[in-house]
Amino acid sequence: MGRRVYFLVAAMVAIIDSINAFLPLAYSSFGRAKFASQSLFYSSDDNTIGPADSDFLKERLQKVKLEVLEEEIRRPPNPAFTVKQLIQEIMDGLLHSYDPLPDSGFRLMLRTATKDWRKAILHSIGASDDADLELAASALGVAIGRLPPKNQFAILVGEGENYELDFPSEPLDFDDGTCWVECRLRDKETGGLLVITGWDLRQREDGAWLVNSIDWQDFRDQFRPGIGREEWMERTH
Repeated sequence: MGRRVYFLVAAMVAIIDSINAFLPLAYSSFGRAKFASQSLFYSSDDNTIGPADSDFLKERLQKVKLEVLEEEIRRPPNPAFTVKQLIQEIMDGLLHSYDPLPDSGFRLMLRTATKDWRKAILHSIGASDDADLELAASALGVAIGRLPPKNQFAILVGEGENYELDFPSEPLDFDDGTCWVECRLRDKETGGLLVITGWDLRQREDGAWLVNSIDWQDFRDQFRPGIGREEWMERTH
């Protein structure tokens, strides 16, 4: 039903040139159930689009635009977020990468990275240090979203086991603008350990935390820890 609603609204927007720019915003909001589907079918009795329809759609799309902008402003990097909240926001953004806009989760990952970590991410997808972040976010999504079994990071975008986050200990704040946080990914059904991540964070002058690096230790059978890291198996189970 959601896709049918989208295409009907897209047809209306195509007629109203002045609001074509808001079409992606309308699309993302259907995924978030922002609108009641029936309200978007408002039209005259003869199924034509009149001035009232145009004004109605303009008003609704403008509302969506404002909501999306507010959501983007709320997201990290933001001094209001604790280090745990930052990690939760990034992980949730990757899992729901099209909310509120396409590739939002991957843009969030780039936005919350220090310069060094952003460079490392860009280099991992073959991009230059000064690459356009919009294009880089899209490429990052393609890379992370490659289907298993060979891609261990697909779990981050929902192409793998269903997981929940577990913080086994409090963040280690060194009181010098740096912090270390351990975050584990556990199977939602069994509670089994899937992945351990270690987050190295840096604090900006405004108090907002950024990611400086992420250490990834995989404990799934198909992605056993690398050489020299087998000791994690006994220590963490």
